[in-house]
Amino acid sequence: MAGVSTESLSKVEEVLEAHASLQPLNLASELFAVVDVLDHNGTLRRAVTDSSRDAAARQGIANTVFGGKISSQAMAVFTNAVAQRWSDDADLANALERAAVLAVTASAQSRGGVDALDEVLNELLTFVRTVDSNAQAQEALSDHQASKEAKKKLAVALGGPATTAEGVLLLERVGSNPRGRHAARVADEFAEIIVTRQNRYIARVTSAIALSQAQLERLGRALNAVYGRELKLDVSVAPAVLGGLRVQVGDEVIDGTVETRMSDLARSIG
Repeated sequence: MAGVSTESLSKVEEVLEAHASLQPLNLASELFAVVDVLDHNGTLRRAVTDSSRDAAARQGIANTVFGGKISSQAMAVFTNAVAQRWSDDADLANALERAAVLAVTASAQSRGGVDALDEVLNELLTFVRTVDSNAQAQEALSDHQASKEAKKKLAVALGGPATTAEGVLLLERVGSNPRGRHAARVADEFAEIIVTRQNRYIARVTSAIALSQAQLERLGRALNAVYGRELKLDVSVAPAVLGGLRVQVGDEVIDGTVETRMSDLARSIG
């Protein structure tokens, strides 16, 4: 999002915070359902984002379509969203999807704070690693003949299986309706929304061998010191790297693997 949509997103998130304390998982589910309706009904989507109509008129359309069908909390978030201005009509649905993920975040935080959020993150990141490394999983999740229920069950299983209510909801969403995106990338986006909310980053660590808990703790402390904030480590083992570690935080990569050093050497003498 850019420009006016970014400002509108901030206002939607403010309203979300005010309403996410009561049944946040139900709120998230309803917001995801609203996103689905907007995605599949272009006429409605354009009507509630049409800047030639005033905010009250757009809210009136929202109330006509969804009044009595979703909770007062979800309606408050939605009507606030349609009162805003959006650079593109798709930005409204994207903002509501983000709001749904933030409602899930609020649920985990109220249940168990950072530890509960880490459980949810672990389930999302396990899903990402599994799908990225498994062509069969990718094919199954993109199979247009498979039912949404089957994809939901598969996504939850690929997440560990996921056991937290929040992780299950997000993975079912990722599996059944990625909105035209690669399922693993949607799970990535959801994880990034969660850590950004905590003012954290995800550090994706690739190691040739499994690291001990003590090694993980030392690595975490070192990276936290480098980046000046707490990082969420996402560790995968890849024997092909031969030795050392590869760490990616956002677009920045710290690569000390033997594989990379050998490749650099080969290029230097090629």
